Amino acid sequence: MDKIKVMILENDEVRRLEIENILSNIEYLLFTQDAETFEDATRVLDIEDVGVVIIGSKFLQDGYKVAESITTEHLNVAVIIVEDEIKEETMHKALFSGAKDVVLRPIVPNRLVDSIYKAYELNKKRNEIHRDGPVRIKRKAELGQVITVFSTKGGVGKTFVSVNLAVTLAKETKKRVVLVDLDLDFGSAALALNIQPKYTISDVVNDIRNIDPDLIESYLLNHESGVKILPANIEPSMNEFINAEHIQIILRNLQNSYDYIIVDMPGRFYDPINPAFVFADKLLMITTPEVSTVRNIKASLVTLNDLNYPKSKIKLLLNKADNRGEIRAHDVEKTLNQSLFSVIDADYKGVISSLNQGVPYVMKNPRSSITKGFRNLANKMQEVAPEPTAKR
Repeated sequence: MDKIKVMILENDEVRRLEIENILSNIEYLLFTQDAETFEDATRVLDIEDVGVVIIGSKFLQDGYKVAESITTEHLNVAVIIVEDEIKEETMHKALFSGAKDVVLRPIVPNRLVDSIYKAYELNKKRNEIHRDGPVRIKRKAELGQVITVFSTKGGVGKTFVSVNLAVTLAKETKKRVVLVDLDLDFGSAALALNIQPKYTISDVVNDIRNIDPDLIESYLLNHESGVKILPANIEPSMNEFINAEHIQIILRNLQNSYDYIIVDMPGRFYDPINPAFVFADKLLMITTPEVSTVRNIKASLVTLNDLNYPKSKIKLLLNKADNRGEIRAHDVEKTLNQSLFSVIDADYKGVISSLNQGVPYVMKNPRSSITKGFRNLANKMQEVAPEPTAKR
């Protein structure tokens, strides 16, 4: 493990010593010379190989301004802010100062140590990308197609559809496919792919000031199918300060380097994830052959109509279809007064098994009717041209 040299900028001596005491027993952490002024800090940064700077939020009256100056002039340095309380304004200041994280008082030792290590590793990765040049594969000039998978009814299989559609598109088209988990509170796309998230959407948001298509690539995780994934946070508490602007920036950058962006959505309308509706070339609405679900989808369609959402973008998908059931595909179409774009058959045991094992159904059961349904869906995604994107 690399030795990480840490600088502490804190006017309050007691608070500075508290941080030193927490970190003093961590063998891979080293301390720089003391710095009580910005000039002292700059001098140390110029002569020592500092990896992380920890700044008290009130250092020299405004630790955020100090953070911005350091991150602008010293790209190899990751900054962490220590704050007494956290507010939306605080997080915005931290993000746009270039800070990688905000740690709250009272300081939890493991939280601070983890933050230092993660900030250092992320910054090192970012600098490697910019030093080595672009890592993304060049694609055609037009923007990638955003396919937003949504339903306001839980248990209909949004993640199942998102994962298997992404894998099928990657296999059938041989093009670049990324899966973005925007179910910020309960996202499980990474779990469905048996991926332990090393990075999540919060890591991208923490670096939002510097983000570009090449940098965002470094935060994506690989799946053996060829699909890349940007997972939701493991801890829902980290979602509080993710806003619509962040999601817009993320989607715009992914469109510049991927052919298909599959967005797995939460089961509700709310502001932070609105860009996934706006950017969608196709809004794949998932329903199942159940009365409560069909009614719920009908209400959602009314809401979208009231919001003047383009009807041409809305594509209905019937999941868990069963010809032996009481409600058939034509019943759903009649109730919703809209044709189904695609139908995926039911296989309850097979689907549960694939999710539990973290193996996409279409990879585990290549000859099944469900896999055939996803191939048909993928073909339709290629056939239907996306709407013009010039106004985005």
